[in-house]
Formats: sequence, structure tokens, C-alpha cells
Amino acid sequence: MDLVIVVALVVLQVSLQPSLAALFTVEAEHTSYNSEYGGSVVMGCRFSSKPANPQNDLKVIWHLTDAGPDQEVIRLVNNLESSVSSKFKGRVKLLTDELKNSWAKIQISDLRITDSGMYQCLVQTTEGTDYKTIALSVGAPYHSISKQIERTAEGDKVVLTCQSEGYPVSPVVWQDERLQSYISNTTTTTTPDGLIKVVSQIEVSSSEKTKYTCNFTKDHSSATFHIPDAEKIYQEPDSLNSNINHYLQHILQIGSLFSFAALL
Repeated sequence: MDLVIVVALVVLQVSLQPSLAALFTVEAEHTSYNSEYGGSVVMGCRFSSKPANPQNDLKVIWHLTDAGPDQEVIRLVNNLESSVSSKFKGRVKLLTDELKNSWAKIQISDLRITDSGMYQCLVQTTEGTDYKTIALSVGAPYHSISKQIERTAEGDKVVLTCQSEGYPVSPVVWQDERLQSYISNTTTTTTPDGLIKVVSQIEVSSSEKTKYTCNFTKDHSSATFHIPDAEKIYQEPDSLNSNINHYLQHILQIGSLFSFAALL
């Protein structure tokens, strides 16, 4: 009885092998990609078998699925490549040389924040149709931090400002050289490019000699102020005008002495 069952199972397995071998599948190279704003990314999916006639039997379509039904990124049908979406115009291409190796890969250049989303790689041949979904996340590091220092109206304090752009939003932590933390006034706005502009300020004494550092914690980018040395480069307009007038008067006096010497 046991022998009969074993034989039946073997026969069933052999009979199923042709259909299993003929099953057409698509597999993603990676299920997710993390890329940088302004850079490029190559995403790919591999299909299980090569079509007998690639020029006519192969169809490849990439969609951005969470941006509406009209966001078709690129397609290849009857060996003709086309891009429907104006959003990706001039920035996307299908790596056609990879098709002979059963890879459907696309390259997106000049990446934007709005390129983030779920992409669908669909491949169709005479053997079947399958697809896989791939996530793309585009971020922008807070590399460049601009600094500003201003004296308050009272004159005994200064306002320190750090500003940078990136994505996603980054918290900003302020500390002095003793690692004491300070409560900041931090605001965020979105730029036309989809970046987050972060402006963070603290108010401190202008006379206490110490260092203050703003740290954008998302990327561990930071900028440091040296007080009161840093304040010397930021003079009040009245003080600056007074210094200019003083130098001009000094130059006029020297010129008068030379003129008097020439007359002698």
C-alpha cells in the first residue's frame, strides 16, 4: 500500500514538472532603493525566460503606481521605446542591452524628491505576464549650513541663526562647548524643488566667551559660532559708518599735509 502511494506521488511530480517549468515569473533585483536628490538610480527586475522573438514577443512597462493611473514612466513594445509621462522626460531610459540577459532595468537621472514612490515593473512575453513592485526613496542631506549672527536691540545679546535645505525634515540641536543644550526657535518651509528649508535660532549673551554649535541630527551636519570673536565681523551700521568717516578724515588730513609740503 505504501509503495503504491509513493509511485503515485512520483508520477504526479513528473506530470507537474512541465507546467512548473513553463511558469513565467518576474523577480525584483531589490525591493527598495534609497537614492540622493540630484543623483541617479538604476532599478531592475529579472524575468524567468527569454522570449523566442524578443523584437516582437517582449513587452516591458514601468509605472509609478502611487501617482495616478497616468504616471507611466517608460515602455518597450515591439522593440519601440517610449516615455509617456512628461515628469520623466529626458531623465529616464530603459537599459536595452540588459534585455538579452532577462533583465528589465531603467535608469532615472537628476532625481527629484517627487520621484519617491512605488514603481511597478511589468514584463509580458508569449509565455505569460508578471510584475513586481519596487519602492524608491529620494532624500537630500543637509550638507551646506549657512550661519548668521545679529545683535539684539538691547545690545547685550546676539541671535545665532543656522539655515540649511534637505529632505526629509531634520531636527536641530543647539549646544555650547560644555554640551549644555539650548531651546531654539526652529521653522520649516518647503521649497519649489520639494526640499525642506530649516531655519533655527537661539539668543545668547554677547559677552560670554564660548562656542555654540547647531547640529542637524538627520545627517550629523553642524556649524559652530565662536563668541565673542565671531561678533567682531558683524558691526552695527552706525558703528561701521563712523569707522568709514574716521578713515576718510584721516586720508584727507594726510593729503593736506602732502599738498602743503609740495607748496614749500
